[in-house]
Amino acid sequence: MSARQWMTTTATTCLLLFPSNAEARQSGVRIDLERGSEAEARMADELRALLEEYDLEPWILTRDVRIDERAIPHSHPVLTLHTRHIGDESMLLAVFLHEQLHWLEEQPWTAPWQETMEALQRLFPEVPPATGGGARDDESTYRHLLVCDLEYQALSTVVGPDRARETLARITHYEWIYERVLNDPRIREVALRNGFDVSRRASPSR
Repeated sequence: MSARQWMTTTATTCLLLFPSNAEARQSGVRIDLERGSEAEARMADELRALLEEYDLEPWILTRDVRIDERAIPHSHPVLTLHTRHIGDESMLLAVFLHEQLHWLEEQPWTAPWQETMEALQRLFPEVPPATGGGARDDESTYRHLLVCDLEYQALSTVVGPDRARETLARITHYEWIYERVLNDPRIREVALRNGFDVSRRASPSR
């Protein structure tokens, strides 16, 4: 299926997944604390404040969020954040958007996602291991090249490209991946060619 066909056939689904702002305010994001510690409660409060301050609805693909001070942030089966970024608004925004955008690996995006993975493998036939700034394995590195670019797109829409670039440049894992995302425009070209233009979802009510 071509990107154009995919965009057409999934239009209704996207409208359901990206509801109007009025619907978003009614449904909200459900935040659960793993241990109920003071740090987890503070992180939950800071996330709620960001959800009030910024319109993040266009990139919310799962509404269940867990705060676990001992966990590494992950997207599945429940989006989970740690407490490391208390007091760092930009980094909390980045990690929240990052884990949300991992949900684009699910249906109905499976076909364009796979096409993008194959294109990135052709673009970067060799990628570094985790010790060299990649992810835990090659497959995860290709996946994160796309997710981190989507994160950059979304964060740029929310806080502006300069602040987004400064934030992602501070991240101390996936260094090779983020360096490519920030400096190699071919990754964005691959993402856009396969229909992954999440910046266009900044105003879902249009």
